[in-house]
Amino acid sequence: MVVVRGVQDNLFLQHRLMKTLSIIIGLTLLLTTSFRVTAQPLSSPREQLQQSLALLNDLEDAYGQSDLKLAEPLDQVADQYMALGLYVDAHRSLDRAMQIVRRNEGLYTRAQLPYLQKKIENLVNWGNWDSARTQLQHLFWLYRTKSRRVDQQLVDDLMLLSNTHLRGITEDLGDRQSYHLRRAMSSNWMALAVGEATWGKTDERITPLLYSLIKQYHLHAAAINWAGRTGYELRQAAPGADWVRQRSEMQSYYYYTGVRLLNQIESIYATAEPIDYEGLAMAKLYVADWQVLFSRDAEALESYQIAYQALELARVDAALIKDYFSQPSLLPEPRFYASLQAALSARQSDLQLAERDVLDDASNLLFFTEWDTAFPYVRRPSELSMGQLTNSNFALFSFSLVGVPDIQSFLNGLSTDPFSRVQDAELVDTLADPPDTKSNLMRRLSWLRFRPKLDGGLPQQAAATLRYELAADTP
Repeated sequence: MVVVRGVQDNLFLQHRLMKTLSIIIGLTLLLTTSFRVTAQPLSSPREQLQQSLALLNDLEDAYGQSDLKLAEPLDQVADQYMALGLYVDAHRSLDRAMQIVRRNEGLYTRAQLPYLQKKIENLVNWGNWDSARTQLQHLFWLYRTKSRRVDQQLVDDLMLLSNTHLRGITEDLGDRQSYHLRRAMSSNWMALAVGEATWGKTDERITPLLYSLIKQYHLHAAAINWAGRTGYELRQAAPGADWVRQRSEMQSYYYYTGVRLLNQIESIYATAEPIDYEGLAMAKLYVADWQVLFSRDAEALESYQIAYQALELARVDAALIKDYFSQPSLLPEPRFYASLQAALSARQSDLQLAERDVLDDASNLLFFTEWDTAFPYVRRPSELSMGQLTNSNFALFSFSLVGVPDIQSFLNGLSTDPFSRVQDAELVDTLADPPDTKSNLMRRLSWLRFRPKLDGGLPQQAAATLRYELAADTP
């Protein structure tokens, strides 16, 4: 009798296991084949969602409402809701998945993080920034106080958090810009600390984290100069404080912090085995660019010569050097490139993705895409997806950059025009809806800084044409 009961129990367990596997396989096949080309017409996204919900109900019948096996299917269903713009339903699915994970694995388990990250993404896409900010604060607290492992995953998670705050600068309410700027930087600094603890301070994997911080200091500097209330709030000693630092004091702080971070990038390539002389030279070039961004042209002039000579000493092909510096470049560079070939390839790739048919001769054509009407002072950060240039609002400028015959002439005041700022600018064409005034467009152009055309490290006079993509108001 005991043997018979044991056989029956085994058969029951096998039946239940097979049923569960069939449900999971069915849900997986449904989600992974939704984009497969077949001879039969595909069901609509809403029909696929209904099928997923039916399979999810079967899992609930088999295991109950709180079994850990439900977490992943709930996450997949949330993806389908998000694709349909059903953000409330997606929020509920993700919230339920998180609660299941917490109940089964613990309140502060790392397993909940992917669900919390997606929950925040859904809130941001939904436009519910009030709730998103609360979740972002909680997520940062989890990373800071509950992380049991310091590794690559934590670095990536913190940079994702930083990038979400970058989105908040333009997508959240305008009076929250300084909050997101500060939080994005805090998350980036923490990612750097984790990276240094994981790999060491001279590991090349640290470089993107350092350069991301450098670009964030440029964002802060731009806000200090032009962003009114946001700039004022960034100068406060603490959020809401009455003590406000001078603009010049903050700019000096941003500048020297950026130089220190660039020096750390230099040390990474200087201590490599063998020494990466080209990477070291590129770091020196970025120091010169940083000096240009802070209107320190005399220092930049010397730094450009040092960087140029360092590239030659690194035995970089002379034709490649000449080609790369044959035209001005918009600053800051979106990424740090440790080789001149990588930098040139990235520039050529960007041109291919941009609207190369604007002019018949695009050899001197530069592109600038405003980030957003809420923060038009800089181009969209490379950490955020660019998409395609579909905006029809633009201004086309022609301008020149002055040259420097020699360093001594510049230092003696014989050449007084800044070589990094546009001269003799003309508005060639514009298409803006609503129309914008010429003076306003010229003012926007004046915000930009350029690495000059270089020959032997000296700035050369150059003419260029810039297509300035104007940000459109979100309807």
